[in-house]
Amino acid sequence: MATEPKGGGRDPQYLLDLLWRRQRPGTRGPRGSLTLDQIVGAAIEIADAEGIDGVSMRKVAQKVGVTTMSLYRYVPGKDDLLDLMFEMGTGRPDTGDWPDDWYGRLLAYGKDVRRLMVARPWMIDIPISGPPMGPNNIAWMEVLLASLSDTPMSEETKLGVLMVVSGFVLSEVRQEVSMLRATPRTGMGYEEWGRAYQRMLETVVGDPAYPAVARLVRSGVFADDRSSAEEDFLCNLRFVLDGIAALLERRAAPAAEDGTV
Repeated sequence: MATEPKGGGRDPQYLLDLLWRRQRPGTRGPRGSLTLDQIVGAAIEIADAEGIDGVSMRKVAQKVGVTTMSLYRYVPGKDDLLDLMFEMGTGRPDTGDWPDDWYGRLLAYGKDVRRLMVARPWMIDIPISGPPMGPNNIAWMEVLLASLSDTPMSEETKLGVLMVVSGFVLSEVRQEVSMLRATPRTGMGYEEWGRAYQRMLETVVGDPAYPAVARLVRSGVFADDRSSAEEDFLCNLRFVLDGIAALLERRAAPAAEDGTV
């Protein structure tokens, strides 16, 4: 078990112990009957109502009925609290209705993660401070990797797929949430941006410096706003998964002798 970090540095082992609830409360402040789950749950309630900017150690302390100093016995600082919130906020994956094939399962993974983070947009505002370490996030890591168990991929390739798919999902959700947040300022929702963008680009892409963009605009693809944010997300995720499938096919022949990809 790691000791409580001193000074301004963050000890990854200490954070790991916090995430897995292996860390005893520190020595600062009076002893109480609080649990770390109660503290993190209170912080999540604040974030659900006010966003991540509304979360402070003082507000969380008030919500659970203790002094701010007492809170520091359980959580060294706000950065650690944010990591704990992200971990608890993800919850555990429910794969009961996922398909059996790897492609379908990764598609279901993407849909579930997107739904989770769109419902709690404050999660995308938490800086990623390291690889998955908590039990919930490792559980999501497990279900994605387990979905590839029946493929001939090497463990190294599985790790690459994990990083590409999870990174893609996070990036897409961040863009979607950013556009939703901008609606009060722009006056346009996600589905309205396509037509507006088409009209705007038509006024500037006649310049010969942008021939490829001009061809794209003339094709009218931006004006086709029949799809929703979720449909666009799934279309783009299939694009990524199709690339992984093509990689499997391309490597299958030379890898046939040792059975790895």
